[in-house]
Amino acid sequence: MAVKIRLKRLGKIREPYYRVVVADARTKRDGRAIEEIGKYHPKLEPSLIQINSERVQYWLSVGAQPTEQVQHLLTITGDWQKFKGLPGAEGTLRTGETKADKKDRYEELVKESLAAKEAKAATRPAKSAPKRDTKKAEPAAEAPSAEPVSAEAAPAESGTAESVEAPSAPAESTEA
Repeated sequence: MAVKIRLKRLGKIREPYYRVVVADARTKRDGRAIEEIGKYHPKLEPSLIQINSERVQYWLSVGAQPTEQVQHLLTITGDWQKFKGLPGAEGTLRTGETKADKKDRYEELVKESLAAKEAKAATRPAKSAPKRDTKKAEPAAEAPSAEPVSAEAAPAESGTAESVEAPSAPAESTEA
């Protein structure tokens, strides 16, 4: 049985990504595979190539034949040179920037946001404090004139409330 190391296409139209698989030569391109040994994302910059070197070396040693595309990927990672005993086994694989951890990035943004809010709050009260004081001072000036009226009305209202409550209390006691 002929075994090939080839690419299995996945993804959407115009957004492909591939898995490097070991499969029988007679199976379909995206059909059943014996083993998945890597990934290849050509649309990323730089392209993502992740290949399990130990498994590739094993399959090459037992006679699996890589396709042209996979052989090129193995040359980039250095696995083909290692298998053939050629110089340059370190490969020419380019790696992209390592992304910062999402949690760390979130915490940084929260700190920046809080600092911005505190800075805004520190500048606002100096400008808006006199406006608030003038608004509060005007009702306070009107309140003393309104207070005597409400103070006179309060005893009158409380007296009527007591007189209404007083007859209801004896009625309850007569029933008991």
